[in-house]
Amino acid sequence: MNKTAKRAIPIVVLVLVGGGVWLRLTKFESAKPSVRLEQENAIVGRELGLKVGDSKSGVAEVKVEAVQGGQSFVLYEEKFPRGTSLVEKTLPMRPLPQGLNEGEVQIRITAKDHSWNGGNITVLENKMIVDMQPPQVSLIGGPHYIRQGGSGLITFKTNEEAPSTGIQVGDHFFQGYPAGANRYLAYYALPYGEPKEISIGGIAEDAAGNRGSFRFRPVVKPKAFKKDTIKVGREFLDGIIPYFKERDASLKGTDLEIFLSVNRTQRESDYQQILKICRDTAPRPLWSGPFLRLPNSKPMASFGEERTYLFEGREIDRQIHLGIDLASLAQSTIPAANLGRVVFAGPLGIYGNAVILDHGCGLFSMYCHLSLIQVEVKKEVAKGDSLGRSGSTGLAGGDHLHYAMLVQGIFVDPIEWWDAHWIKDNIELKMR
Repeated sequence: MNKTAKRAIPIVVLVLVGGGVWLRLTKFESAKPSVRLEQENAIVGRELGLKVGDSKSGVAEVKVEAVQGGQSFVLYEEKFPRGTSLVEKTLPMRPLPQGLNEGEVQIRITAKDHSWNGGNITVLENKMIVDMQPPQVSLIGGPHYIRQGGSGLITFKTNEEAPSTGIQVGDHFFQGYPAGANRYLAYYALPYGEPKEISIGGIAEDAAGNRGSFRFRPVVKPKAFKKDTIKVGREFLDGIIPYFKERDASLKGTDLEIFLSVNRTQRESDYQQILKICRDTAPRPLWSGPFLRLPNSKPMASFGEERTYLFEGREIDRQIHLGIDLASLAQSTIPAANLGRVVFAGPLGIYGNAVILDHGCGLFSMYCHLSLIQVEVKKEVAKGDSLGRSGSTGLAGGDHLHYAMLVQGIFVDPIEWWDAHWIKDNIELKMR
């Protein structure tokens, strides 16, 4: 054997060994697929989520079975091409496969990869409970009344834990909150403009996704709302338009055109922001007793007032006033109406400098047109604490406080929340 051949032998051996190692690590790899049930509890809900991963040879097959009474029910089965590193599936569990009953069930997930050793296999088995029965609900307290544009509270018990509960009023859903063992409360509202005959009912959904509706129909009391005419003059426009131009350089057109844009488009944009703010609420009531009204103040405009705007004698717009305007001395101290947590403090479009307090379970108070804000977001305030000073920021013709109350983002009549008798009959007695 010549010297060249002798030198080549180690290289060939090295290539063969290296190739063998490469095949062993890549094609004949022994790592098993990872399998996970995307389920936080042992209840079979409306859906069953799973995740299967294999970063080496890839997922080849996934099979999901429900085993009960010695019988296997295939819920899902699929094969996948090479290179499939992740499989995520959500399997519908309603209706159940024929023959699968309520009670204990074994969920078995079998996953296989593309390894050349015949495929590495992982089997995950979880004992779970099939529950198809919706919660049973019993109401607490009564009778129940609500005014158009007003608020209410309902408390109820269920025979099992119900993570999702609430009141459906037309298209509006008012979430329920835990108030003890299988006990819940929900503030709800009859939004301004909705008819007296609007559909109202309750909903409770358990951990398995079984949803039950329960009968709930308060007595709806009609309410007449005032109407007002507001004359938009040159002096008014000269006073407010610069405020909005300074904050939004995109505003173009005449002062009247800018006013209409602010009164319509900006108003709607502000409300969408308020809805987002009102998602941040404590899961328990923070307040107690009647809400404070601005001391020594005179009401200048009421809740639900229909405003017709006139310019040079012609109608240019219509809007609904969803708060109460209170006028006192200029730069008056603005007290927190009740104990709460600051969830917003700053400029808010047509409302000018504003503060919004969360009082828990979706109940909020709102203070607008302030000249000075003296609180910070996330800080807790006590009833009567100073929030700032009254002013005329935003869409305001003079120094005053625009005060509003909201139930889960829906504006409601604040007068009820100032009334100790109403609070006792409609809220406190139902929370016991």
